[in-house]
Amino acid sequence: MGKIIQNQSIIAVTVVNVLAIFFAGVFGALIVYGMVKPVPEIKQVPVVTKIDPFNNIALQAQSVYVFDTVTGKVLYSKNGEAQLPLASVTKVMTALVASHAPQNTVVNVEAENLENGAGGLTLGEKWDLKKLLDYTLVISSNSGASAIAGAAGAVFSDENGWTGKSRDIFVGEMNKTAHALGMNQTYYLNPNGLDESTTLAGAYGSAKDMTTLFSYILKNEPSLLSATTEDSLNIDSQNGVSHLAVNTNIMAHSVPGLLASKTGYTDLANGNLVIAFNVGPMHPVIVAVLGSSQEGRFTDVEKLVNASIAKIADGQ
Repeated sequence: MGKIIQNQSIIAVTVVNVLAIFFAGVFGALIVYGMVKPVPEIKQVPVVTKIDPFNNIALQAQSVYVFDTVTGKVLYSKNGEAQLPLASVTKVMTALVASHAPQNTVVNVEAENLENGAGGLTLGEKWDLKKLLDYTLVISSNSGASAIAGAAGAVFSDENGWTGKSRDIFVGEMNKTAHALGMNQTYYLNPNGLDESTTLAGAYGSAKDMTTLFSYILKNEPSLLSATTEDSLNIDSQNGVSHLAVNTNIMAHSVPGLLASKTGYTDLANGNLVIAFNVGPMHPVIVAVLGSSQEGRFTDVEKLVNASIAKIADGQ
């Protein structure tokens, strides 16, 4: 019985082999005569690795954050959440908080506003709030920021029945706004960002927080920082005095699609610069640089702008 099964197995294997040879021959013949096309060889497509334009970029800044407002992607970060002195980048928050005061608010330049220098203003001069905001942001006027804080703070006091020094009330509103926007590394001690002493800055924040602030302004109050895109402006006070405001951002004319900018420099902060620009139609990217040098902040931002354009153009 065992031999019969063994013989049947041998026969079955032989039949299978014969059939395999037969059909292989038939298939081969069909290929030769063009009746069946051979299965093409599958070639492996090489994977192309895109080089990140931000790789090995040389920067002087201690902290950098580059944010794409359309996609919500962080294009680049270097110590982006480090808490550092803000210097005059502080004035962006000053402008945002002051914009909540009535636009017919008149700002009087008082002696206490000139304690840290004239900043282009004269004692007793009167300004429309919006015009003084533009002037202050463009030339980074410390006296202008102080005068705005005093006038707007007085308005907030009257509206809410608050007591206290108007400038302190205004700074309190700056800190409330920062908290509301989720700017977790940011707090303000004064409205202009000047160092309070040789060891204490006038405001602290992170590069990431500055992109949050600029993003909010671009979305909700896009005209607030429009003056900062100009090389210079002539702005008149209510007294009829014409003031030439030359932008402290020397890159204002060279950044493509510039939407907003603000410089900052003090002994403690060194060089700061934050800008927003369109990398394409309706496609703002924000670049924040903190803790660079007075000149290095501009070269740092230039490199970051070029890298941002290249990265987005390459679909990364």
